[in-house]
Amino acid sequence: MSQAGPRGATIRLFLADGVPQGIRLVERSQWTGMCLAFSRADYARARSRKEFQQTGVYLLTGPDTEGKGTDVLYIGEGDVVDIRLDAHQRSKDFWTNAYVLTTTDDSLNKAHVRYLEARLIDMAAKANSVQLDNGTAPKVPWLSEPEIADMETFLANMLLILPIVGVHAFETPAVSSTAVGAPAAARSAPPVNQYFLKTQLTVAEGADDPRGFTVFEGAVGRRDVKTMSSGYLALREKLLREGVLVDHGNDQIRLTRTYVFDSPSSAASVLAGGAKNGRTEWKDARGRTLKENQQHSVDESSRPPEVDDGLVG
Repeated sequence: MSQAGPRGATIRLFLADGVPQGIRLVERSQWTGMCLAFSRADYARARSRKEFQQTGVYLLTGPDTEGKGTDVLYIGEGDVVDIRLDAHQRSKDFWTNAYVLTTTDDSLNKAHVRYLEARLIDMAAKANSVQLDNGTAPKVPWLSEPEIADMETFLANMLLILPIVGVHAFETPAVSSTAVGAPAAARSAPPVNQYFLKTQLTVAEGADDPRGFTVFEGAVGRRDVKTMSSGYLALREKLLREGVLVDHGNDQIRLTRTYVFDSPSSAASVLAGGAKNGRTEWKDARGRTLKENQQHSVDESSRPPEVDDGLVG
């Protein structure tokens, strides 16, 4: 019997224009929900589609125009989404991409989409990886118990689809097993992908993550910079401007929130202030490097399966 765990999912991505940069329709097998993704340049053509005439939730994303570095996100809902989106097309300048989340059978109602809007705003605020353009956080409306179950299932499917079209605003980084406030169960059983970095003036804890490499809030690093690549230096300066990294005494900097770096090397280099190979610098609680553990996983997976000969010992 196979162990319980995440199950596979079949996702269908339809390129309405036949090119990856055009209008995209994303659906999951055995689910009536769908996501219509398009750029602002394609707004007029996207607006002619039936999804714009349905009840749904929508997201508007774009780069920060004030130089803070993080993307901007607006979350909204509408009985008929084209009315709201037409207004945002005229009044909101920041957005460059939009995502309409509705159903193939137009089965969502006003209470449903208000529930989804409120939940998404709350999740984006807690993830804290983008600037929310919403002025207020709406209260979750009343729904019956069966409707809440249905909308939570709908939400789970939405969160599976959105990263496929490049929306990561709702992804919450893993929690450090030793962080203050972490659940007792987590503190007593560190995850197998948890790693530590200890070098000159640098003490950090992180986790290998499918999205990159997560470093937990409270990590400290060296304030002075030695030799490092221009890309890592630019990232370090960006994080300092945004307040993700702040001065910590005269010689150190501190990570103010959990942050997902694009690689273990960028995480190690930015914190240590110099060129570091993250695969050898990050080590688990037993002192094994990330590189050693990754190679061990490869070796284990390449072993031929044991054959049960059916004999009783």
